[in-house]
Amino acid sequence: MAKRVDKEQRQAELLEIAIEVFAKRGYQATTMDEIAEQAGVSKGMLYIYFKNKEALFGAVFRWFGKMTEEVMQGAIDDTKDEVEQIRRITAAWAEVAIRHREFVPLFLDFWAAASVHGMRNDYAEDLATMYDEYRTMIIGIIERGKVRHIFKSDVDAEAIAYLLVGGMDGFFIQSWLSQPNNLNTLMFNATESLLQGIITT
Repeated sequence: MAKRVDKEQRQAELLEIAIEVFAKRGYQATTMDEIAEQAGVSKGMLYIYFKNKEALFGAVFRWFGKMTEEVMQGAIDDTKDEVEQIRRITAAWAEVAIRHREFVPLFLDFWAAASVHGMRNDYAEDLATMYDEYRTMIIGIIERGKVRHIFKSDVDAEAIAYLLVGGMDGFFIQSWLSQPNNLNTLMFNATESLLQGIITT
């Protein structure tokens, strides 16, 4: 068990360093040699954990998706109020966007790589899985709120989930481009505007 924990910890450390190098250099310009050098390991050791740069980049993206989902889930674990859960999910996403602005170029690189022949299937699947998990979380909240008559009965939960996830994506990218000082407030106001249209009066 100790060896497995050590291996997982080492892999996490390598991912953290890879994120820094990818963010600084971009996906295309980054080499496994650079990441190994920054990590203080041989390139052969790096290949033990990740078979190539594409696999490492995919692992970085999956880490980000999982981390974001865990942050959002953690934000709603202590409340059963569906309206508050929606608020907390978008607030948590805003915090992720603020703390990890450097990830936006990687996010865009990942989108671009997902359209490249030979890489499309794996990367596109990762993207689809990430977005599906976010939407599933939101759909569940909306549907529970409809049952409890918190949200209007004719609200399309799937449509709202697509709108929220798309909006959060947009906030993430725009926060990197314009770096507003009030991203939390902007996200809160946008969320409140949406909620006003779906909650019962």
